[in-house]
Amino acid sequence: MGELRITVDHAVRIDAVDARVHITVKAQSSLAATAAATKVAEVRALVESLVAMGVVEDSIDVTGVRISTGQGKILASQEVRITLEIPATRDQLPGVLGLLAARHGLTVDQVEWTYDQFEASIPVTAEAMRMARRKADAVAAAAGLRVVGITTASDTWSLPTPRAEMASFAADTRMRAGAAPLDMGLTMSSSTTLSVRLTVDFTVAAADAD
Repeated sequence: MGELRITVDHAVRIDAVDARVHITVKAQSSLAATAAATKVAEVRALVESLVAMGVVEDSIDVTGVRISTGQGKILASQEVRITLEIPATRDQLPGVLGLLAARHGLTVDQVEWTYDQFEASIPVTAEAMRMARRKADAVAAAAGLRVVGITTASDTWSLPTPRAEMASFAADTRMRAGAAPLDMGLTMSSSTTLSVRLTVDFTVAAADAD
C-alpha cells in the first residue's frame, strides 16, 4: 500500500444571486434644521416605496449620516448627507433603480453584486474530485498501481467579489413623476470566477494485489 497525492485546480463562472445598491441622499438649506428634517422624511418615504416593491425593510441599512450646520451673516445653513445600502434580487433591481432614478437629490454610487459561494462550490468541488480521480487512475496505472481508496481530501475556494463601480448618476427632476423600471434591454446581472483547489491523498496498491 502507498499514497498518491493529487491536486486539482478547477474554475468556473458563476452568476450573482442578488445585489446591494449604494446610494447617497443629500440636501442643503439656508434654514437651519430644514435640510435634515426634509431628507429624513424623504428617506422614510423612499423606504416605504421600496418595501411596497418587495424589498425587506430590515435589510435596508443606513450606513452613514453627516449633518453640517453653518452660521452665515444673515441665515444659518445646513447640509445633510445620508448613505444607504438597499438589497435587491436580480428581478427587483430594474424596479429599484427606476424608483431611485425618479427621486430628486439622490445619487446611486455603486451596485455591489453578491454571490452564494458555498452553494456554488459544491458542484465545482464534486467535478474537481472526478478530475482528481481520473488523474490518479492514470498516474497509478502508469506506475503499475491502482487506486484502492482515499486517505484524506481537502479543498479551498476563492471568489473575487467585484463591485460595479458605476459612474454615479443623480436623479433627474424630469423623471420624478414616475418610477418605471430602468429597462436597458438586458438582464441586470454579473458573473465572476469561482476557483476551487482540491487536494486528495489516494491509497494505491500493486495492480495485481487483492
